[in-house]
Amino acid sequence: MNASKLLLSVLLLLGIGAGLFFSLRSDPGDVPLVPTTDSPTQPKPEQPAPIEPAPAISAPQDPMPQPNDVRVTVKPPADANTDAPQGIRGRVVLPGGAPAPDIDVFLLRSSTADALSIYLANRRGQKIEPLGQVRTATDGRFSIGVVKAGETYDLRVVSGNHPEIQHKSIKVRPEDWYDTGDLELPVGSVVQGRVVDETGKFPIPGATVFLTLPGLNHQMLPTPGRERGIMTTADGSGFFRYPNAPRDTIINLGAEAADYAYTERPNLQIKAAEQNEFTIELARGQPILGTIVDPTGRPIGGASILATAQSAKSPQSATALSSTDGSFALPLLRPGPYQLTVTATNFEDVIEKPVFAGAEDVRIVLEQRGRVRLRVLSAKGQPLKNYTVGLKRYFANNPGSIGKVPEFRDVRITPADYEGDYANIRNVPNGDFVFQIIESEHAKTLSSFFTMTAEKESPTIDVTLILGAAISGQVVDDQGRPVPGATVVTDMNGGVAIDTGFFEMFRSFLPDKHTTSSEKTDSNGRFRLRRLAFADYMLRVSHPDFCEGIVLEIKLETDSEDRNVGQIQLRRGALVEGTCRLGGRGSGQIKVMIGPPTGFKPELDPQGKPAPMFTATATTDGDGIYRFLKRVPPGTYKIHAFKEAGGDDVFGRFKQMRETERPLIITIGQDQAVQNFDMSL
Repeated sequence: MNASKLLLSVLLLLGIGAGLFFSLRSDPGDVPLVPTTDSPTQPKPEQPAPIEPAPAISAPQDPMPQPNDVRVTVKPPADANTDAPQGIRGRVVLPGGAPAPDIDVFLLRSSTADALSIYLANRRGQKIEPLGQVRTATDGRFSIGVVKAGETYDLRVVSGNHPEIQHKSIKVRPEDWYDTGDLELPVGSVVQGRVVDETGKFPIPGATVFLTLPGLNHQMLPTPGRERGIMTTADGSGFFRYPNAPRDTIINLGAEAADYAYTERPNLQIKAAEQNEFTIELARGQPILGTIVDPTGRPIGGASILATAQSAKSPQSATALSSTDGSFALPLLRPGPYQLTVTATNFEDVIEKPVFAGAEDVRIVLEQRGRVRLRVLSAKGQPLKNYTVGLKRYFANNPGSIGKVPEFRDVRITPADYEGDYANIRNVPNGDFVFQIIESEHAKTLSSFFTMTAEKESPTIDVTLILGAAISGQVVDDQGRPVPGATVVTDMNGGVAIDTGFFEMFRSFLPDKHTTSSEKTDSNGRFRLRRLAFADYMLRVSHPDFCEGIVLEIKLETDSEDRNVGQIQLRRGALVEGTCRLGGRGSGQIKVMIGPPTGFKPELDPQGKPAPMFTATATTDGDGIYRFLKRVPPGTYKIHAFKEAGGDDVFGRFKQMRETERPLIITIGQDQAVQNFDMSL
């Protein structure tokens, strides 16, 4: 694979990932700003800090209500995880540095950790609960344990009187506690206004108002209790006021009230030094009522219904879930036609249009997903009844490619799933697919493709498993001597791009067409990886005394093929380690990166193709100490550091990278290189 092809592949993956991300944003299970039929509970808000009064539209006649900061709408599965051996701690302070007690701190899995699971949960309308939560002590300090080390997490710090803090991309090492330091609650802007009737312009007392940021409007992991935004209630004169709006940014304001349709004013510019006053006009609304059933008339509970306005004059959307009796009630909608998109587990999606606001007897029938009869034979033709089957999308214009089917989870098949010689694979959606069979004595095998439609009978598929191909070779050092005990691992071809972190967020969406296999070299440095599926592979070879070795473009396409890659030479390199100090103190969550220098031109391998570039990353522990797991081969590189965890200050990170960038030269025979960084806050 030449450099241009590798770059094209990476860009393609990024494009696919971006498309998937934006498709998630419009998924019916992830629309946090539409009205729901349930009223969330409202715990007592924290006492607001003194705020200079902003000019009012007119003096409200009733006492001004405090912001209702709905912070707990679901019971979290864990509290502070005090038994965990690693975690995150810090202190929340008020503007000026005084401790901020009784502030909610939530621990969430980062959306980059498992985007597929988050997508499926959002699609099913499930709330994603926090992994832990705690309230700050009287001195503002907090401590939340992390049960599973090595993954990426986010913190959300929620106050009723200050803008929310999002401290992102925290990757906690085993038995290490990351200290965030002082997280200072920012001073917010004041946003206020009135909610009035669209026709009569009279105030609407008790209207519920929601404030959101456009960039977080459809975030994959909303802050617990703020799935629809920061909520407050208008007083008797329709007046509302937020003392905790963010500063100098763009916001959305939405409102709803009894007998009125939800209305949103998007993209409102607010400034901390100016008067931010807005009027929200609500129109009388009507619900859409109906029932979701299967073809036999049996009700379907838990179906997700998304209503999208078809008129550009009254853009609005709303969601609801059907009850156990199949009934649903969409929130009040502005008059006009709507498109209803209905999804339910194990049923085909249905789009119904036009449906007009006020309809009370909408009946939507969902077809049960199809069934496929599957028989699996061994390579010797013997029937097998214990295996795992996955469903992969088939592309007729590119038969060598497959895609994931997120709504179909791999199924473990046992003899109990059989009727005669065939197993029944149920809940297969409409489309073109192949089965992927995994069985311990054979290689991962793809079936012939088949098409599912509502009109066709259940397909019958026979699959004969393959024994698979093998990759063999010998690992030697730079003197040609065998290297015993080296670890040889298969990966998808071009996997060196993964080291850059470009598509780590979207890897869970990519199908595993290849077989992941690992083996240690014997006393002669030899290895043989067997039962490999037909795919394009690369090999990674690692040993604590040597640099990582990589072999690209190993194409396996014949059963029982044994592809000998010859000798893989490992070079001795240097261990790179050091300390990162931020503001004079050793600091965790500093990322150190090694890569090719500016203007680098890759060397050519014996076949005239660009050799893989060396890149590596390491993250400091709580004391600011880092050490690269991979040895760095002799050569000239650049190395830099930047604060990984924190907010969204991209420019600040680039500044730190520029300020810390320096050349790194590793000479032949060098065993260690120490690189320390002193970074300004």
